[in-house]
Amino acid sequence: MFVPPVDSLFEGTDGRYVTDWQIERRLRAGVWTLCLRQRAPEKVLVETRNGALLLLAAIESSELPAGVEIRVADGRARVVDTRARTSVTAPHTPLADGERSGGTGHEG
Repeated sequence: MFVPPVDSLFEGTDGRYVTDWQIERRLRAGVWTLCLRQRAPEKVLVETRNGALLLLAAIESSELPAGVEIRVADGRARVVDTRARTSVTAPHTPLADGERSGGTGHEG
């Protein structure tokens, strides 16, 4: 499996995965508000629009589970989760406009 280079890849406490570009985009769009940023080991704590705290911890791309992919379009790397979701999942964090996947999964 080819994995394109990504500066940083993060796993959230909500069970979702995002790239550093997705984090910055959501912060700029006001979807998330930055609370804390730790450099080593790299972690980011954000507040979501609904007031929940979300901790994002850096991981290696080799740690992504099957069905979670990094896709690059227009020079931007996004995480796309194509796994089927059950009715009992972690709380949903709203995405910025244009970040939904067209498939059965979702981009995180």
